Amino acid sequence: MARWDQPGATWDSGLRWDEPDPAPTSNPTQTKHKMKRQDYFPTRIGDQVVWLRNFKNKLPDHATALGLVPAAVTAILLDVDNAIYGLDDYRGSLGPASTSCYQCIEDAMYGDTVPGNVMWMGFTPPSGAPTAVPNGCLKRVFAYISDSIKTAPAYSTMVGEDLGTEGPEVAAPSPTVSPIFTLRSTSGGKAEVVWSKDTFDGVKLEFDLGTAGMKSDVDLRPNYTLNWLPDTGTSAVIRARLRFIYKGEDFGNWSDWQQWTLTGE
Repeated sequence: MARWDQPGATWDSGLRWDEPDPAPTSNPTQTKHKMKRQDYFPTRIGDQVVWLRNFKNKLPDHATALGLVPAAVTAILLDVDNAIYGLDDYRGSLGPASTSCYQCIEDAMYGDTVPGNVMWMGFTPPSGAPTAVPNGCLKRVFAYISDSIKTAPAYSTMVGEDLGTEGPEVAAPSPTVSPIFTLRSTSGGKAEVVWSKDTFDGVKLEFDLGTAGMKSDVDLRPNYTLNWLPDTGTSAVIRARLRFIYKGEDFGNWSDWQQWTLTGE
């Protein structure tokens, strides 16, 4: 899967919950915001914009029948407008080198613990930005769907299909599945594990660092950077393997080991 600056990037959060390790496992300039995966919300960013536009257009049609409070509907539609602007207009204006701007998008969508309102920084944003709302606009949309829309007495599968709030029926994955991944160099000469999320919660990773021993971790949002290098001026061949996590449990088989050469800087 891609990073924020490429098509196909996802908004799912990252989280460590395996071996304790004082060293950070991701770029310290970025914050991964934890949130529950929404099975009705697309993974491709282009499809997310289409979903948001449909939800924006259809919600007013169902608001009265669902007994939704008009002021709350107005507020949630402003959240939707901010999400559309961030994912479509603002993101579409970024160049591939504008990596610092992608954190603005993640904070706007999911950073409900980040103080202040949405701020489109790094360059002069395109015109048409909606009135700013507090960070975390997409999390509020999801919470509103869960707490107000789906609990309404008049809510039905038919209404949900029109709004886009009913997830597709997905066949259970094969119990023998294993992750397909590649290794590549990233900033600072470290190894990056490139993997695809598909229908899974994330992956468990194991690294054989040779004389440095074993390291394990968990990643819930592609991609993963191994925050380890051999001593300066030395090289080491490392090996990595992955296993999926599905519904909070280890799932399927471990992948085959892949190896990569790292050089200390």
